[in-house]
Amino acid sequence: MKLLVKFSMLAVFAFLGAFVITGLQSTTVTAQEDENVTQSEETETNEEQNQDEESEESSPYTYTAQPGDSYTKIARKAIQTFGFNSDIDLNLAEIVAAETFLTSDAGFPELNVGETVVLSEEAVKAAAEKAEALDKESELLWERYVASVDFNTDNVGEDRE
Repeated sequence: MKLLVKFSMLAVFAFLGAFVITGLQSTTVTAQEDENVTQSEETETNEEQNQDEESEESSPYTYTAQPGDSYTKIARKAIQTFGFNSDIDLNLAEIVAAETFLTSDAGFPELNVGETVVLSEEAVKAAAEKAEALDKESELLWERYVASVDFNTDNVGEDRE
């Protein structure tokens, strides 16, 4: 029993010692280095914001979530818009597949009313082409969902005022 207590105490001291040593090995940054890091972070943040603004302005697939919208509905609208503007002609089952591919790739995000959603041209095109390439057997599997989908996306992602 005494041996067990000694080992337990030894383990506790070893753990605490490792914790204290780790805590003492903190990194120090001079004020100048800290200022440079802050300026660098600000520059990166500004560049990211500019890129986001440019992609929002240049993407034909930029939408603002409205009450009742979902990422899937916005993806459906993007796929349909892509179909109208390209020479890809998707049937309804392929549209359901393509919107699901887009939504899945995005991680099935939940949207807040007023949230801006930007789908890249490349992502929309890739999803449409993947859906267009489905074999007949796979297309039949997607067909079962068509009856429960509202394909009218006129007001999706649009101000309804």
